[in-house]
Amino acid sequence: MKKKQIKVIYKKYGLANCFPEDNIIEINEKLKYNKPLRDYIVKHELGHKLEFDLIYEFSDGISLLRKPSIALSLIGLCFTTPEIWIDFLPIQIRDRKIIYDLNLSILYLIILASIFTIIHLFF
Repeated sequence: MKKKQIKVIYKKYGLANCFPEDNIIEINEKLKYNKPLRDYIVKHELGHKLEFDLIYEFSDGISLLRKPSIALSLIGLCFTTPEIWIDFLPIQIRDRKIIYDLNLSILYLIILASIFTIIHLFF
């Protein structure tokens, strides 16, 4: 059985999103001109599954530390392109539908719980 070709769609907003059920990856149009970063992000998006995969996000984020040029390029793009920040929201409205990122929601809950715990223990 032949694998379906992944379709890459360039968007003005957000960094990148994977919709494996539709074989689509959305990626910011500014990444057209930064092949190493674009390839890294597409590879990251291809690694997503339909189910919860926060461990994948952490492990891929840690592996980014071994690629300082890609990491700096990504940070630079985030600071110079505010349209990317929308992908850091756990709940978004896209195409008149409410979508949520379970991984990001859980990550934010962990961060908030950690901050609350630290404040409660030390203040």
